[in-house]
Amino acid sequence: MKTLRDIGENRLLQKILPRLPQRPDTPVGPGDDCAVVRVAASPDDWLFTTDPVIERRHFLAKTPPRLVGRKAIARAVSDIAAMGGEPLWILINLVAPGSTSLARIQHLYDGMTAAARLWHLGILGGDTAEGDTLELHITAIGRVPRGQAVLRSGARARDHLYVTGHLGGAYLPGNRHHLLFEPRIQAGRFLSEQRFATAMMDLSDGLATDLPRLLDASKRGAQIHAAAIPFSSAARKTGDPLRHALCDGEDFELLFTVAPKNRIRFEDEWKRVFPRLPATRIGVILGNPRQRVLRLPDGTTTPLRNGGYQHFLKRKSP
Repeated sequence: MKTLRDIGENRLLQKILPRLPQRPDTPVGPGDDCAVVRVAASPDDWLFTTDPVIERRHFLAKTPPRLVGRKAIARAVSDIAAMGGEPLWILINLVAPGSTSLARIQHLYDGMTAAARLWHLGILGGDTAEGDTLELHITAIGRVPRGQAVLRSGARARDHLYVTGHLGGAYLPGNRHHLLFEPRIQAGRFLSEQRFATAMMDLSDGLATDLPRLLDASKRGAQIHAAAIPFSSAARKTGDPLRHALCDGEDFELLFTVAPKNRIRFEDEWKRVFPRLPATRIGVILGNPRQRVLRLPDGTTTPLRNGGYQHFLKRKSP
């Protein structure tokens, strides 16, 4: 009998998601960064997402609980940013062993409260339950003007592929990017409002895992230029920054595509609006969905393999 470890997260979702029932008021169901729900009288579409943060998977017992709370909110907010939306409300489910100290829980909520105030969110409540591991399960609700949600499925051949910020090394010793990253809310809204992004998602599991998800949704291929990928300072200090940028995950930057006719205008506007946040062109979308290649600095090409993080699969050390 096959187990989840045999098939991994991607194949599990391929089996489950098509079986989930949908209503006619849901133009985008499961499979994107958020679901999109349409209410007849509303000028906006409504965005729904949920995300867990689990001890020993997303943080360690020694991680300051305020930062764990911040990370839990930030992960869910990043999903809404990746649709070009405005985050509004949060629901929190807490699972914890009965032996957990009250002070630790209070510090978790201090971190979540501070994050909610920073990003102008309301915390609507949630639920609590006893369990073997400390877990936070966050549901986020946001909005985007009707029809303006940027999906993973909109990339077209010859579109240029971009990433914000820098990639790799989020979990390396001395680096707390996975706890302190800034969800790209304003950048996502800019890309949606100005109609620059044809497809978009956030990078949570690594470029080598998340890019194929965007390509699968768009039924396209891609050529990535390794020399163009913006490495983080932490990744640059390693012996293999490219592998860290492709595979580490927890970058929470935006990955998006821009039509060729808009490239120059987009790059000029981006530099004007976001002078301190780079948006780096790392490749191009190809028409053949089977053609997914990485062009190395020496000019040779190699297949772009899914080497990022997947839940359930045993992960090889970088």
